Amino acid sequence: MKRPLIIVFAKNPELGKVKTRLAKTIGVHKALKIYHQLLQKTASVLSTIDCTVCVYKTDNKENIPAFDNLAIRQVLQQGDDLGERMLRAFDENFSQYSPIIFIGTDLWTLEAEDILTSLHALKTHDVVLGPSEDGGYYLLGLKHPLPALFKNKQWGTSTVFNDTRNDIQDEKVYLLSLKNDIDMYVDLIQYPELIQTIE
Repeated sequence: MKRPLIIVFAKNPELGKVKTRLAKTIGVHKALKIYHQLLQKTASVLSTIDCTVCVYKTDNKENIPAFDNLAIRQVLQQGDDLGERMLRAFDENFSQYSPIIFIGTDLWTLEAEDILTSLHALKTHDVVLGPSEDGGYYLLGLKHPLPALFKNKQWGTSTVFNDTRNDIQDEKVYLLSLKNDIDMYVDLIQYPELIQTIE
């Protein structure tokens, strides 16, 4: 019987290369601090769950310290766009793991219950989706390969979630609650406790 896998897509925490839209308002140094907090939150949540974790990073030279004691491996994302990179990550792991849950590192409100609910739902559903307020999704769980989900999408736009739903009309789908990624200042100000960490 295959073991579940959590795939985390994360950018290496480099000044000026993370949270670039947020940095336009608060500056690159504070944006980097926020990103470090988001990495730590993601790792902290996953550390409470009995699961296998693999991190797909953006820089091959350095591992991401937040996941050093958690992930079985940290490997480089491969592909020309987000869809291709996600597809490769799923394809590389389905032979050994199932179901597979994909998350990013933009959620301050990620909880262990989101992962546990997804794992439970995938016992009876083919797909789990966690919709984001910006029109994308913060979590994607698959029981089996569905390559169409990663093709013909305008990644980073408000159409991604609806376009993905259209691709899975024939699958049994479980929807998680709506959450908000932290991409811009209007997102950040919803979380005063997070702002306090950079003041």
